[in-house]
Amino acid sequence: MSRRIQLLEDDDSLRLVISRALSRAGYEVRATASPDAAIDRMARGDADLLIADVLLGRENFLERLQEVRAARPNAPVIVISAQTTAATAIRAEQGGAVEYLPKPFDLEDLAAAVERALGTAGETKRSGADPFAMLAGRSPAMQEAFRAIARLAPRREPVVFSGPDGSGRAAAARALYAASERDGMLREAGPAALDDDFAGVFEGLGADDAVLLRRAEAWTPKTQARLLERLEASGAGPRILATVSPDAGRVVRPDLMDRLGVGHVDLPPLHERGDDVLLLFRRFFEAGAGRPPELEAAAERYLRSRVWPGEVRELERAARRLAAQGGPGAVTLEAVKAAIATPGEAAADEAIETAAMRYAANLLEADETDIAEHVRAAAERGMIRAALAATGGVRREAADRLGLNRNTLARRIAALGLDEESED
Repeated sequence: MSRRIQLLEDDDSLRLVISRALSRAGYEVRATASPDAAIDRMARGDADLLIADVLLGRENFLERLQEVRAARPNAPVIVISAQTTAATAIRAEQGGAVEYLPKPFDLEDLAAAVERALGTAGETKRSGADPFAMLAGRSPAMQEAFRAIARLAPRREPVVFSGPDGSGRAAAARALYAASERDGMLREAGPAALDDDFAGVFEGLGADDAVLLRRAEAWTPKTQARLLERLEASGAGPRILATVSPDAGRVVRPDLMDRLGVGHVDLPPLHERGDDVLLLFRRFFEAGAGRPPELEAAAERYLRSRVWPGEVRELERAARRLAAQGGPGAVTLEAVKAAIATPGEAAADEAIETAAMRYAANLLEADETDIAEHVRAAAERGMIRAALAATGGVRREAADRLGLNRNTLARRIAALGLDEESED
């Protein structure tokens, strides 16, 4: 039976385009411009997922997300909007949306969001598939991650999957679950679901099941306290897996990190994975085009040397865009550059502002002090890491690219604890 999607969009053209695209992808789509009709259908159980625009005439649908949550607490909601502001993104997440896509967006990005949402709604049954099918990599760092997954899979202890956003943390967690010896269910939950219905996330799960809790860096202090209480309680329950960012220790309480991190799998950033970039690109391209890509030498060099802020997720999008374009012949450098989505200045500023707001909000809720310094340091670490990655860790070149004096950069590297990531 195909999965059912309810689309709420008042733009006739966009409603038709989205409906056709998702129908071609194998989903059963019902579309309406009426918020009441959409909510009624969700409440009746006539759809597995809701895709909703924000502004519908004079109505802001974010104000009605709680009605959907009340009627179908486990049904995922994807919010789309031309209001590309931090406030809209934050309100969507607070309302329980699993994804927020600002307009205009690629239909393939929407399809990927739908796949993720439906893949994480409810439970996933174990299968006999290759447990490492979702991951690929020959680099030493990835091989170590694979060994850790294989070693930890049959055990019962909690496991933390750390790495940059987009590096494959959730995929690694699912691979560990698939490789486990227990014939149970995997349930996934993001920060909003944990905060809104903590008990519901664990409801009905037993000792043979597992729960994947995503993005620990965005958990509220209330969620952290309740999770620690659960971990400290005696009795059998589902195995707990969690994904965290490398700097999650700044906002997640240490005692909780100690309890979660009994087992640990580290997913390296893409710039530390060498020729895995080309391996992954070819894998993603072939999955979309049905044939392996022929890459010009200049395109290969560019793929290897480019800094990928969005990690594996960004690389996958670029490869799939190129695959969708089709056409014979080798993939050129120009085609690769055109396929890589580079946000405009306003969109980039918005993304930075949203990340800073969320980070600061978590620090404030945790009663931290020197908030401004924490946020500045986080932004500076990202900036310096990007420059070091682009220059192979050579500080002189990184300083030139950043417009900094070499001695100033050296002091900031030492102060931020980045000494091991660079060389003179």
